[in-house]
Order: sequence, then structure tokens, then C-alpha cells
Amino acid sequence: MFKHTKILVYLLSLFLISCASYNPGSYATIEGGEHPKLTPINAEITSQLSFEPFTYVNFSFGNKNDDSWTRIKRIKVTNISDIPEARLMVGPDLTFWAEGIQRKQSIDAHNRNMAYGAVMGALAVGAGISSAKGNRNLTVGLASGALLTGTIADVNNLIDKIDSLEISELVPPTHLYSPFSIPPGLFLSRWAVFQLPKGKKLNFLEFEVTYLSGKKARYKVNLTGKSNRRKS
Repeated sequence: MFKHTKILVYLLSLFLISCASYNPGSYATIEGGEHPKLTPINAEITSQLSFEPFTYVNFSFGNKNDDSWTRIKRIKVTNISDIPEARLMVGPDLTFWAEGIQRKQSIDAHNRNMAYGAVMGALAVGAGISSAKGNRNLTVGLASGALLTGTIADVNNLIDKIDSLEISELVPPTHLYSPFSIPPGLFLSRWAVFQLPKGKKLNFLEFEVTYLSGKKARYKVNLTGKSNRRKS
């Protein structure tokens, strides 16, 4: 599993506490399948962490039920704004992205953005890939470089072949692709980073959620309500 997970979660929580809304951004629409009741999903682009060619998206998952937990087994992004060349960052490249963002912000903003720098520093530490002992699918995937700049097809293909413990080798525990549970009456935030071709913008995402209850639903969320990436 990722090293220094407690530090990662703690520093990320400092960033999330600053959010003024429990579920910021646009509501995801249900495109098909069976959606659990009283479980809104929202998403928005976080401009402070988005620099060309990368876009950071924050997702909010709510559970408005009084006493039942909502448990999510798996999430897979299925469409990145109809851009086949777009990539979902996981594995070593997620580590390098976090390290680069931390350095860029420390240089550009100096001490003014120390909170963001601390968060990204935690990501850089937490996103270090541990050895994939005893798992051929994961080992082959990493060795082939398929996950260094993976399209969603590349990433989803590997995700389908490994279990939740092995997913933790690829992404931190607060990443969109990591399984999680939402307590009743509360909201949780998850995130993902996408690399887009030059001149392209992230206007919408389509994704599929598999719930531990056996339900599965497809969603679409528009991301055009706020400005997209900032130019470097």
C-alpha cells in the first residue's frame, strides 16, 4: 500500500475543510442503471491545481440517508469529453505530476500557497508505487509502461484484472478509483487528474459506479460552469 497514508489523508483534509459547500460543482445526471436513492454526486474543476495540460477534478459523493451507509466498490471513467487521446493519471506519473505541481506552486506563489504545496507534497509521497509482489497483471502493466500515461481504456483494462488491495498500489486512498464508503448524512470528496492534448478542454466526464450492494449506474457531469485549466 501507499506509504505515509495518514499524513496524506490529514493534509488533504486541510484543503477540503476550506470548501464552502458540502457538494460543490455540477450535479451528475443519471444516464442509466440503478442509482441508490438520496446519494447525490457532484464534480468541478479545481483551477488552483489545474495547469495545462493537466486538469484536476474534485468529486463530491453524498449520502442523505438517515442510517444506511453507501458503499462504492468501483468507479471507472468511461468518457473524457469525447477526447480519445485524453489520459487518466495513475501510478508513477501521478507521483511525478504531484511533485511537479508542488515545485511549480512553491516557485510561482512562494509562501502564499503553502497549503496547496503541503497537499501536493503529501500526494507526491503517498503516490509512490510499492512493489507489486506476486501479481502478474499489475507487474506486467507497470513494466510495460501502460500506466505511465494511460488512456482510460488502458487503466480500466488493468483495474478489471486486479482487486481492491492491488488498486491501492496505483492510487492514493482518496483517489476516485479507490473503493470507499459514505457514512449516513455526510459527504466525501474524491479526485482525479487528467492530461489533455494541447488546445482541448475538459467539458464533461462520463463514469460508471459499481456499488457494493450490487447496483450499478452510469453518470455524466458537465464541467463548464467554471473556468478550466490555467495556462502556465
